Amino acid sequence: MKSRAIVIAAALFAGMAAPSFAFDGLYGSSVRSLVTKASCNVLEDDKQALCARKCDDDFISGKMHYGADLAKIAADKKACDEKCGCAENTK
Repeated sequence: MKSRAIVIAAALFAGMAAPSFAFDGLYGSSVRSLVTKASCNVLEDDKQALCARKCDDDFISGKMHYGADLAKIAADKKACDEKCGCAENTK
């Protein structure tokens, strides 16, 4: 009876602890190399990513105006991305 209670307690503890490790490799502590590269991912915090985030913000706010010239806004975003060094990520 005592061993059954210990096994059940261990199973309950494992059941509670396992979800906290499920996405650790995707979002949590990731091992980075000693030489980190700048990224155009707007979710990062390096200088290039902040520049790309500003380009995206300007693009989105420009598209929200009624009657806006979407071709000009897209060209402005592409020019901004090239200035940031993210030209290969533009569509």
